[in-house]
Amino acid sequence: MKTVWIAGLAIAASTTALAQTTIYKHVDDSGRITYSNKPMKGAVVMDLEPLTTIPATPTGNLVARPATAVAAVDKSEDSKPEARPAVAIVTPVPQPKPVLAAVAVDVQRKRDSDRRRILEDELKSEEESLGVVRNAILQEQQNPQLVAAVRVAQQTSDPTPTQLAEFRSNIDKASGRIRGLQATAAEHEKNIEALKKELGALKP
Repeated sequence: MKTVWIAGLAIAASTTALAQTTIYKHVDDSGRITYSNKPMKGAVVMDLEPLTTIPATPTGNLVARPATAVAAVDKSEDSKPEARPAVAIVTPVPQPKPVLAAVAVDVQRKRDSDRRRILEDELKSEEESLGVVRNAILQEQQNPQLVAAVRVAQQTSDPTPTQLAEFRSNIDKASGRIRGLQATAAEHEKNIEALKKELGALKP
């Protein structure tokens, strides 16, 4: 019985620990924000209320209880009682339920509501930032210098190796900002995916 108690408490502790996911927010020198559920150097823990779950209680054990053997006695004085084998009667013995710290329903709802609001605000900010970066990429793709460099490369027939190297260099210079913007957009998309995952884990 002691083993059942220890196992039940271990399950309760592990279930509660899993429910309390920690979100880390990291801002680098360029102002780029990264969200993760794993610790990062220089990251801060977001102030989110923990989720509380009540695990299922362990079921009772089955204990075998011996029953008194029933002997049939002959009505004759000279006859001896005929012994019959004992029958084991299995009776379930309920285990006492472990005492768990119960969280009031209204308190838990407020925690969930606050957690959802914070995550939704962060998600909205990331989506707006992603929209700005994507618009900047479209503008850079119409950069006259980039358009001109691409046009010259396309219009030159049978270019020499030297010309190819020059074309590539001119295009790289004109599109350098685009690569940086594309990397920033990828970071925002990663953050949005992480925030949506955390929101999906919340109860509706």
